[in-house]
Amino acid sequence: MLKRIREDLKHFIKSKNKLGSNVIRTIISNITNEGLKDSATDESIINIIKKEIKKRREAIKLYSTNNRDDLAEIEAEELSILESYLPEQISEQDLKKGMERIRDSLESEGKLNMGELIKASIKEFSSSADNSMISKIAKGLTS
Repeated sequence: MLKRIREDLKHFIKSKNKLGSNVIRTIISNITNEGLKDSATDESIINIIKKEIKKRREAIKLYSTNNRDDLAEIEAEELSILESYLPEQISEQDLKKGMERIRDSLESEGKLNMGELIKASIKEFSSSADNSMISKIAKGLTS
């Protein structure tokens, strides 16, 4: 994935896409800041990208509530670039089915509580689902 990111940076620079190149530079900078540089795994890169996505979503919400649609639009474009690096995301319905299976398994072991359900679900679905969605579904399944 790191190779793809570097290739995309070259592409954005050649096509003079300032927004795209800035987003990719941010990812590369975060990889370097975490001390990963060339040893970054796909999983660690995905986690970095997810953090950036979360920042963009919060910024969009903030800009929208303050009537700064121009800035929200820029953040939305950056968000779409970042999301292109994530693996295909699981639907909420499929995630709920998987979490119900995990809940039933934990229940049979006598370990059912929201913390254990979230922990097990994040372990299984973190690459294909947003952790906030996992948390939201877990609250519904344990109440």
